[in-house]
Amino acid sequence: METVSKRSKFIFAFGGLGKDAMFAMSTVMMFYFTALIGISPLFVGTMMMLVRVWDAVNDPIMGGIVSNTHTKMGKFRPWILIGSFLNAIILVFVFLNPNLGVDTLRMYIYITVMYTLWGMTYTLMDIPFWSMIPALTQSQKDRETITVLTRFFTSIGYFIIAAGYLNLASFLGGGSTPTAQINGLFYLSIIVSLVFFFSELLLVFTVKETVVPKNEQKTTLKRMFELLKENDQLLVVMIVILIANFVLFTTSGMAVYFIIYDIGNQDLYFVFIAIGGVLQVIGSLCFPLFKMKFKRKQIFNVSIILQMIGFIMLLANAFILNNIIILVFAIGALIFFGQGLQMVLQTVLLSDTVEYGEHKLGERSEAIAFSVQTFIVKLAMGLSLGVIGLGLEIFAFIPSIDDIHQPQRLITIYGMRILMFVLPVIGLLISLYIFNKKHILNEATYEKIVEELRERGNYDEDALEL
Repeated sequence: METVSKRSKFIFAFGGLGKDAMFAMSTVMMFYFTALIGISPLFVGTMMMLVRVWDAVNDPIMGGIVSNTHTKMGKFRPWILIGSFLNAIILVFVFLNPNLGVDTLRMYIYITVMYTLWGMTYTLMDIPFWSMIPALTQSQKDRETITVLTRFFTSIGYFIIAAGYLNLASFLGGGSTPTAQINGLFYLSIIVSLVFFFSELLLVFTVKETVVPKNEQKTTLKRMFELLKENDQLLVVMIVILIANFVLFTTSGMAVYFIIYDIGNQDLYFVFIAIGGVLQVIGSLCFPLFKMKFKRKQIFNVSIILQMIGFIMLLANAFILNNIIILVFAIGALIFFGQGLQMVLQTVLLSDTVEYGEHKLGERSEAIAFSVQTFIVKLAMGLSLGVIGLGLEIFAFIPSIDDIHQPQRLITIYGMRILMFVLPVIGLLISLYIFNKKHILNEATYEKIVEELRERGNYDEDALEL
């Protein structure tokens, strides 16, 4: 029986580092366009929301294209190669700042086109990247190992940029003024693009898919959407991932505004996000330990409750205690740990819906299932950016003037706190209810499904090891 080597697991996971360093640059764009360039938050937020929604809609189509791809390199690696190359180039143009004037039609068109192209080219590689996990192995244990290792590296890649971009921009740009940071972010985009492309290049030429179903047929566009609709457990996981990522992107997107304008100390941003990154990694790595003693549903509930408690405590710390710094860090650690647990779990849950869909509907499609993850992540990001942009506009956010960050009104500060702490609690409550009410694909059910697939003759006898 062919197994996934430790070398292949490591190289695949390392590809996640470059991938999420690239993705983290997209979370910088809202702050870059509004606070540094000075473009209207309402326009930026609305544009990003609409582009993300469009980008999300075409993700299942890309999943169908990947599913119908048959080359000597397999289904997934050709698209990872093409997508990473194009996406790396587009990122540099996003941060080029062509000086077309603030809030001019030319600037609006430029950032809209570049942002749209960035999202579409990222899709080209992101869907096949995650889709490879079910194609590497069907062992739940091995999938969990690969997922934990990959989430470890994605967290590192994401938080190096998410935590350090202000400091890195100041270092590369030669100063901490908005102008210097604009230049620094351009140089940072070049560095990230190179790391991203070469990490994916290493994956493409060293990691191969091993699980290939017999008699695989092409999936039509109509059938693709039918598969999505009829896989009820996939729909449940979709909703959970949507809410989880909406919470994540809303809080991470607002964090830089909260720390600069509410707490009033830009230097704390790096420390806060860096600690958050470490705690998310620890949370991801602790998943196997939790798995030894608890069922997946129990782990999910713990991850959500930890986050809810954290957000409520941060809200009290802001309004009652006026942001005691040590409490911001201590309570934030609780939230980040819960998010780390949840991120691993959502990928594992999504992997299992592949076999569930094959068992129920008679067709297997990793790419379509994992196009859902990319679809949901982008939709969640679009919605969060729209909410942030609209919220900043409603609460009268003042961008930098004459290269200086401006103090904000009290109503703006209160609005930031609502976006940062109140909305996430509402979302997490909804997520907790839906998952416990609707998710039925537990460990025992999955094992039964895999055994029945083997009895049907869908795979070679040695292909499925539980």
